Amino acid sequence: MDKRKKRKILMLVAVVAVFAVGVTVWRKFNRELPQPQWITADRNNDFLYGAVGAEETPGLPYWIWLVLPRLFPEYMPGPGGYASLGLLWEESREMPVGLAKKTVGYVRVTGNCALCHAAARSAGPDELPTVVIAASGHTTNMQGLLTFFTQCAQDTRFNADEILAEVDTATKLSFLDRLLYRYVLIPRTKRALLNPGSVILSPALRVHARDPHSAFTQKRMTDLEAWLDAQRR
Repeated sequence: MDKRKKRKILMLVAVVAVFAVGVTVWRKFNRELPQPQWITADRNNDFLYGAVGAEETPGLPYWIWLVLPRLFPEYMPGPGGYASLGLLWEESREMPVGLAKKTVGYVRVTGNCALCHAAARSAGPDELPTVVIAASGHTTNMQGLLTFFTQCAQDTRFNADEILAEVDTATKLSFLDRLLYRYVLIPRTKRALLNPGSVILSPALRVHARDPHSAFTQKRMTDLEAWLDAQRR
């Protein structure tokens, strides 16, 4: 085989390798998958569990979010994990009300409007509480939740070895996802949680949290706001 032909083959191999790496990076950081239909097809469920601006914020990688209460129970106000911070949890649901699970590259957890616009109501002392939408108040201790994340990030146990050991008790990550968590998501999340509001809330929600009377410009947000106003009437 002459040198010219070898050079062409090497160039082709290099192009294929670069393309494969590019596709992998896109899949692991940018590929967006829709949430399950039981969420997207129902306005009530969409409000409680739908993602809002998940593509605009790094979010909490799902497996980190899951294991933090197990690794750092001493930073919770009491037993019960996230529920001890006032997060509402409907029976049989994977996620608490106000937090959405969505794949944008990796599976991430972000906050939505229900964090502040939902509450639990009970018809009587012996009745299970139900989630009420468009409530003027809420039971989620938002500052407590953000403080918990920051305390976790400041702890020396927030490292790849400790977190992945805990993740291993819940799932078996693929080789590639394990590398992604160890070398990218865990160290990046540790740094980001020093300012946790920007991790779980989209820019529009952060503005709204500071000024509830500010106008939304995104169609997703204006649609949700109109629907919420209709529930209040």
